[in-house]
Amino acid sequence: MDRRVGDVMHRGVVICRVSATVEKVADIMLDNNVSALVVIDERLNACGIVSKTNLLALYGRTLSLVTAEDIMSPKLLTVSPDTTVSDAIALMLENKVHQLVITTTAGSHRRPVGIFTSGDVVALMAGRSEPQSEAQMRCSECLRRLLHIGSDDAERVQPDQD
Repeated sequence: MDRRVGDVMHRGVVICRVSATVEKVADIMLDNNVSALVVIDERLNACGIVSKTNLLALYGRTLSLVTAEDIMSPKLLTVSPDTTVSDAIALMLENKVHQLVITTTAGSHRRPVGIFTSGDVVALMAGRSEPQSEAQMRCSECLRRLLHIGSDDAERVQPDQD
């Protein structure tokens, strides 16, 4: 039986808000040793992705004047945790991408809960399915800090009310 993406994905996603400056985006990527960030909107929905490739064209420009929303790829390929690894790989190959964002959907909300990358596929082929770097293991902590989850003294993000 084919494994589910939810069994092997990296839980937690390194994210930025649509309003983050590109300078901040670059900092987040470096601090977390990732090559792409999921961009979230004000309702915490996944709405795009920014990769290091998106940043290359901005070299030499004033980064504080450009936001993640300005440079993100709005075509965000997402799958559910129940998607099979084989189907996820086929989607990656068909679209020539190196990562899929794993989301849960409730109504019109599309919340990022994990990421599945070409590196994960290679790890599976080598018989490994755990996160391969400390940065990948810190992803869920980054999301918790941004959303103030698990912090008694921080303002908590309230679920959207429909």
